Amino acid sequence: MSRIMPRVSSVLLGAAAAAIFITAAHGQSILGPPSEANHFIETPKGWVHPKTPWGEPDIQATLNMMQAAGIPLERCANAIGGRGGPCDMNKAWLTDAEYKRALDAAAGRVDVGRDLIEKGEFGAALLRGVTDPNTPQRQTTLIVDPPSGLLPALTPEGKKRALQMRSGWSLPGESPAYDWATDFDSWDRCTTRGMPSSMMPYRYNGGFRIWQAPGVVVFELEMIHDARVIFTDGRPPLKGGKAYMGDARGRWEGNTLVVETTNYKGGHAPMINLAVVGSPPGNRFPQSDQMKTTERITRLNDDMWLYEIKTEDPVILTGPFTVRYPMRHDPTYEWWEYACHEGNTIVPNYTNTSRHERENPEPEVAEPIQVPAEIAGALAGRWVGRPEIKTIDYDIELEFVRNPDGTVLGKLIRTTLPDPREKPINQPLRNFTMKERRINFQFPNTQPWGFAGELSADGTAITGVTNSAQGGVAITFRKR
Repeated sequence: MSRIMPRVSSVLLGAAAAAIFITAAHGQSILGPPSEANHFIETPKGWVHPKTPWGEPDIQATLNMMQAAGIPLERCANAIGGRGGPCDMNKAWLTDAEYKRALDAAAGRVDVGRDLIEKGEFGAALLRGVTDPNTPQRQTTLIVDPPSGLLPALTPEGKKRALQMRSGWSLPGESPAYDWATDFDSWDRCTTRGMPSSMMPYRYNGGFRIWQAPGVVVFELEMIHDARVIFTDGRPPLKGGKAYMGDARGRWEGNTLVVETTNYKGGHAPMINLAVVGSPPGNRFPQSDQMKTTERITRLNDDMWLYEIKTEDPVILTGPFTVRYPMRHDPTYEWWEYACHEGNTIVPNYTNTSRHERENPEPEVAEPIQVPAEIAGALAGRWVGRPEIKTIDYDIELEFVRNPDGTVLGKLIRTTLPDPREKPINQPLRNFTMKERRINFQFPNTQPWGFAGELSADGTAITGVTNSAQGGVAITFRKR
């Protein structure tokens, strides 16, 4: 599919960050000098909020979500697996000094994709999959409530539904079987990214336009060309009609547009997907038809808008969560056609390849390694681990076999994920190495997940992290 961002904006923000959003509904204003209440975005003295010809607050704009794309959904999600360095789980903001260093570093970046386009090397730019460089922010996570910056736990029903979902993005230890379009998620099929994910910063294609007319506001999204029609004329929600993006109704609280959306279709699109940095891997984050979102968007000055979305789903989540971040108006933003469905070959290609590989399996070549006798004895046997993934519970079973010559062979035996093949995987681990008690390997699956960990001193646990393009996941294996 066409996952490409043609427009790159390297203008640095003079202000950003997340904080407590105080709306006019609470009798207070977020407009004024830079503070946590307005994400350090100043409203100049004497600035007057523009109005539409029919008298409503004018919030029309071409916004770019990508400026906040480097902020992980959950606090410290980028640090799992050592990717982002040390991370303080109690830190919601960068200090002034840290923020300045981030701005200085960003000022020296080169926009490779834009440079290639200007040189006329359009093919190279396309193959690079250019993305808008993000702008440093002071907030450390998109989630501002709960204060921990973490997603609420899923309910047992939510975990159950997650196991039933399918996606083109595999989980650690998984080799999905693809036979039809229903084996892919709605994003893979270019149908929709769903809600609330569609309203969060992407890795690319982060254009967001706001249009207004009397009694109606339209949110137009570059990603998968979704358009959300929000009636502000007081009409009630539809009765019985369900839609991927729900049924939105808006109202004005001072100069803030408040949008409440219900009547979600449920069960068809992930609540959050991998376009949001730091989201759970696998694109298996279910939603139900009881989900409700409440959005607030406020214009702070001529250039900056502040957006938040609160998500509630009593069937899936044990509590609500709220995402908040600023966006800049960019009238020069280049909004190219998002020709996802027309150019989508991922579904037939994955399906044909999956069928061929299952009909013509190629045996994996075992690669035993030499380790000290003490280590070989400790490793020998079956080990079970559960990846620490917020949305889904399943186990991975490994086996280490001690050979007569003293070498050790590692195997992936099975997972407890639903598998239409219903047989053990029983394949040797790839690139299996061990140095002292440090162990590394790659799961023998269709999409690579590498593991790096350490055998405990007492030989009862292997603790580490498995990594892929989807991010890092902590996991501890224990002997059965």
